[in-house]
Amino acid sequence: MKITFLGTRGGFPMGGQTSCTRIEAACGSLVIDLGSTRLFENPAWIAAADHVLMTHFHPDHIAHLASLIIARLNMPGVEDPVSFVAPESVGDYLNDAKLGQVPGWRQEAGVPREWNGFSLHAVQTRHPRINYAYRISDGHVSLVWTGDCTYSMELAEFCSGADVVVCEASMKDCNQKNADEWGHMTPSTFARLMNEAQPRIAVTTHYTELEPADFANAVRSLLDATIQLVPAYDGFELEIPKAG
Repeated sequence: MKITFLGTRGGFPMGGQTSCTRIEAACGSLVIDLGSTRLFENPAWIAAADHVLMTHFHPDHIAHLASLIIARLNMPGVEDPVSFVAPESVGDYLNDAKLGQVPGWRQEAGVPREWNGFSLHAVQTRHPRINYAYRISDGHVSLVWTGDCTYSMELAEFCSGADVVVCEASMKDCNQKNADEWGHMTPSTFARLMNEAQPRIAVTTHYTELEPADFANAVRSLLDATIQLVPAYDGFELEIPKAG
């Protein structure tokens, strides 16, 4: 499985692009969130982006949803509609944007257990807007993508045993109270989640108050030494080998 991080910033993207990622495996490909224009730099990525997971409908995750639909409608040879899995209505979002009649998309009813060759599960996290964490497997590697969240025992149980957990990394420990209220992670809560879930690889993303290296440095002293910590950044590619 290969993960390409096209955007790794949170709500105010100083020096980078907001959340958007490609997942590739032998069985197929997925896109998670549509916050980055980098997806549109490669026509092959646009053509392949016919299965999209949306974690939630905050602007830094959904800004280019309509752009993807319209770009594919204007690409020769691209006929399949974009299939969305999302916790809210894509149709309502397009209606609010005055694009309610645009073709070229559909939304799955709920979260399908099998989708474009992947197995798929979801759980709602603690965040002001409805947010899904997704558990994705190609049959060889299991990945949890949290979207926006703060710590909860339910999320730790959902992540338990995954090979890789990609988790938001938004705020400083000194702002823990705000992080809990706004549904975001600090280094301490990130480390707690990973220590309980015990993935092989823990990946930080969705930075707002700290840069990737600074967030990772704050986590390292708190994290179980057996867990590999990987700070993602815009353009980063992570190849995940099969579990040995």
